[in-house]
Amino acid sequence: MLFLTIPYEIQTVIKNESYLTGKPARQILIEKLRGETVEKEFSPELKNNMLKLDEIKSLKRNWNGNHAKSISGKIVKKTKSLIINLDKQPQIFPTANDSIQIEYDGENDSYLELQITKGKELSYYKVDKSGKEITGTIPCSSFALNALVEDFYE
Repeated sequence: MLFLTIPYEIQTVIKNESYLTGKPARQILIEKLRGETVEKEFSPELKNNMLKLDEIKSLKRNWNGNHAKSISGKIVKKTKSLIINLDKQPQIFPTANDSIQIEYDGENDSYLELQITKGKELSYYKVDKSGKEITGTIPCSSFALNALVEDFYE
């Protein structure tokens, strides 16, 4: 039997992907070893977003002066699991309704925002380059989110 020492950062990526997909961590590790590199370099933007999420997690009740509840630790963890695998990092904000909003700004006043809640889908609101407003949902996965963001910037 072969034993591998897996760096903490890679363990975190695998654990987060397991949490999001429901696949066993062992299966994810095997898939990664077969098909792609497991090394993950954290960009300064990702590091800043992780710190911001830690700050959001520490917000106390009435953090906005309007009796908002603190943000659920599960939602913060879910957001970290999503953004760790994103190709482009978003801006991140807490909301007063126990969710986290992530945003992307594009050209010609185009805009994309998504709500991360306890649910299994992400709600989004998008204004495209022509000014058309679009709403919808996507599965709560980094893969689906990366596809939506890539489409937004095309």
